[in-house]
Amino acid sequence: MKRFTLVLTALLAVQIVLASVLLLSGPSDEAYRAEAPLLAFATEKVDQIAIDETGGASVTLKKVDGKWIIPAMAEFPADQQSVANLLDKLAQLRKGWPVATSSEAAERFKVTEANHVRQVALKSGEEELGTLLVGTSPTYRQAHIRAADGNEVYSATLAAHDAGARGEDWMDRTLLNAAQDKIASIAVGEVTLERKDGKFALAGLGPDETVKHAEIPPIVSAIASPSFDAVTGKGEAALAKLDPADFEVTVKRTEGEPIIYKYKKEAGGGAYLFASSAQPYVFRVSETAIKPIAEASRARLIEAKAEAKPETKPEEQPAAETPQLSDGTTQPGG
Repeated sequence: MKRFTLVLTALLAVQIVLASVLLLSGPSDEAYRAEAPLLAFATEKVDQIAIDETGGASVTLKKVDGKWIIPAMAEFPADQQSVANLLDKLAQLRKGWPVATSSEAAERFKVTEANHVRQVALKSGEEELGTLLVGTSPTYRQAHIRAADGNEVYSATLAAHDAGARGEDWMDRTLLNAAQDKIASIAVGEVTLERKDGKFALAGLGPDETVKHAEIPPIVSAIASPSFDAVTGKGEAALAKLDPADFEVTVKRTEGEPIIYKYKKEAGGGAYLFASSAQPYVFRVSETAIKPIAEASRARLIEAKAEAKPETKPEEQPAAETPQLSDGTTQPGG
């Protein structure tokens, strides 16, 4: 009996030792804590980013003279901060505990060269720095990813829209913006808005006219921060297509030359082409976005002051007639 007890005690000791070893060296988060970068590259060396989606759009971004551009969109400037944010996110990706390692899993999670939600390839000159495959999303702002030179599939904090595959996703949409406090006046047809005391007011207001103040800010905003959804061309040939313009806008600044915008409605309708005298590009904007400018007129901005109505006095009651008798005499007491 004593011998049996000793055997059980020895077995228990072995189990405790094994459990301790497994606890310290088993598949814990600490043991598989992400350390090595998934894509080993230096952000400052990247000068080309190619992004595509399987069976869909694709775009290439290039760095020229220190600035990112979109070559396929007449070399239009890219949003520099958006590009920097993408590179930072890619550089911060780390290898950790893989979700899967098999080729079948890579197909299922859509992280293969033939089937992916996004493929992002980084280059420095002709040197390939790394390629990331972005696949299905297991949850909000999470995506399955795989480095093209590895088999491991990981789950990372990344969204497909962080790496847009269209040129429009990367346009610098602030290129035409002007600070409103740097604008002296805006002229659209018969409408001239002058900035006075920090606000825009309609010039030439008659004594019997009052302004519809709510109509002015949408016009100013649409001109000071012009929206556009595409760049359709660049240079003299492209700009010539706007002549003759359907209408023009002149923005006089507190400093520098005035900026003139030319607008021409597309033949098919639904949008306008426009250009700024300060830029060599032709832009496209929807009719909805340009509506405040296209419909700007004095008739929409002013209304006649209501005429004061004369005071009305209570109507005087006519004096009661005195009843008369048939012989022409008055009735007594009448």
